Amino acid sequence: LTLIAVTKPFQYLNNNNYWPMSSRGAGVVKNRAPAPIQISAEQILREAADRQEAHQLDPVVQIHDAEEYQSYLRDRRKHFEDNIRYRREHIGNWVKYARLEEEHQELERARSIFERALEVDTRSGELWLRYAEMEMRNECINHARNILDRAVQ
Repeated sequence: LTLIAVTKPFQYLNNNNYWPMSSRGAGVVKNRAPAPIQISAEQILREAADRQEAHQLDPVVQIHDAEEYQSYLRDRRKHFEDNIRYRREHIGNWVKYARLEEEHQELERARSIFERALEVDTRSGELWLRYAEMEMRNECINHARNILDRAVQ
């Protein structure tokens, strides 16, 4: 706290170098009488919850043939690649993308995504663990061991 000499009493500069009170006296309370209607914090939270919009889930995509399936995967991959280009250092995008490939039994693609993510951030413990967990879920124990060995080197 830095004190300075000013002409108005009780005004000072704090560590951020701005006046905590305005010079026009906006900090002065004029009406000290209680409000006619008292509102509790619980009421405010309840009203806020009531006014919130319902969370909408993505529509379920129904795929009827192999061409639609490939088109769906291509669109999803493009979406994830765009997200990665936009925020390359965000680990969540990489993990979700790899999870998509894992769900569609594309383990080589999922491994490739994790390896690309590790090029971006080799020190992320979460990324190494997610990679090893993916290998263990798919019963590739030797791959998981190799990944954990690389993580601790």
